[in-house]
Amino acid sequence: MIKKLMTALIISLAIIFFIACNNKRKEKTDDELFEEILNNPKINSREVGEREGIKYFQVMKNGKTGFRDLDGNIVIEPKFDNAEMFSEGYSAVEINEKWGLIDETGKYIIELKYDFLGGMHNGLSSFRLNDKHGFIDINDNEKIKHEYEWVDEFSEGLCAARNSEGKHGYIDTTGKVIIDFKYQYATQFKNGVAKIQLNNLWGKIDNTGKIIEEPKHPYATD
Repeated sequence: MIKKLMTALIISLAIIFFIACNNKRKEKTDDELFEEILNNPKINSREVGEREGIKYFQVMKNGKTGFRDLDGNIVIEPKFDNAEMFSEGYSAVEINEKWGLIDETGKYIIELKYDFLGGMHNGLSSFRLNDKHGFIDINDNEKIKHEYEWVDEFSEGLCAARNSEGKHGYIDTTGKVIIDFKYQYATQFKNGVAKIQLNNLWGKIDNTGKIIEEPKHPYATD
């Protein structure tokens, strides 16, 4: 009798454990967690938007990205595989590995045709085509020839770029080389200063290319 009771108890516990496991809340994937955070109105709140000068926040649904206003209303339906935050009134968006540019109504200003498009800065958007980078304006005119291995975004009128020899320098919004291509790496300008790497050491330059801190640091810290 005791043995039968013990067997029945073990079976009952096993059933309870099985039911509990099946009812256990499914762990969320990284994508699901990211979507939850992005859509959280407590994180992307009106206060944050007004403070940062943001008109629309990105919103995600079923892995697709769109935009909502500061009150949470959907203004552009989530249908893009990727969508950059609006900058200067435009957003670079991707569908099926092709990028284009939309305005704040969701209308295409530049159709989906590029391998990549960056955010709009100084009236220019970086693009990648056939593994080369350049810049276009909102009318889809190529303003800076796509001949670079990599380009950053414009900051304070200058853009860090990498040439075919793997060296970094700076160009202006016309494509003119302002600071020669001689660095291993170069960052965006901030308050007239950028960090550069030379001989595996980091220093700082001003927007004319003048060294204001000799490259002597092993790491690019503040």
